[in-house]
Amino acid sequence: MKFFKLSFIAMVLFGAISCKKPNIVSLNITTDDAASILSGSLTSDSYGVNNISTDISLYAQTAISSNQTCGSTQLDTLIRRSQPGSSADYYYKLIYSHKLTCNISNAPDNITNNLSFSGNYNNARLSLTNSGTTTFTIAGLTTTATVYSLNGEYKCSGTFKLKSDTTNVGSASIDIVTKNVVINKATQVVNSGTATVIVTGSTQKRGDFTYNGTVTFNGNSMATMVINGSTYTISLLTGNITKK
Repeated sequence: MKFFKLSFIAMVLFGAISCKKPNIVSLNITTDDAASILSGSLTSDSYGVNNISTDISLYAQTAISSNQTCGSTQLDTLIRRSQPGSSADYYYKLIYSHKLTCNISNAPDNITNNLSFSGNYNNARLSLTNSGTTTFTIAGLTTTATVYSLNGEYKCSGTFKLKSDTTNVGSASIDIVTKNVVINKATQVVNSGTATVIVTGSTQKRGDFTYNGTVTFNGNSMATMVINGSTYTISLLTGNITKK
């Protein structure tokens, strides 16, 4: 009987321990965090695709005015950094190659722009150090074309730290594919177009994550990004994000 009582007590204790609720840990960063990381690769305050499209548009004008030879490639090495007093800081080293293709009339038609870059940025939401490559083709160089058209891909990878939780650091890879992005020739402002976006990575505290979505360029330096069903309005100039 004594053995039975001891066994019963042991079973009760084991049951109490077994039924204790486990700690639930989120394996993913939030959708808002993913939006912050992706917007950093798009907006001007962190030297994203919006800046790169401006670089490429301005170079197209230089290629025409300097009479770049059809089929030739020009190389450029640049340093881009934020202005003192800016709301966000960035510093990037860029190495561009620009290959000019002409039409059957030997007039400039399009330029394939390959870029490798490395650097970092720091804004109110996160800090990030990354490097990557882009390949963008800008068309519409003929005198009859009223706008530029940009198609291509931006890819980068690096490490980040979220300001909402500074102990939560991680790594991320970003892929942005633009399609039929229309650029004003006079102002270099993006008028319209779309892009697909994806960010994958891992954090020390929350594990692996993957988010993907779309970007619609609305004109007036604004864009709408949809990630995993959540919609955000983004200022391509300031990087401000508003969740709808």
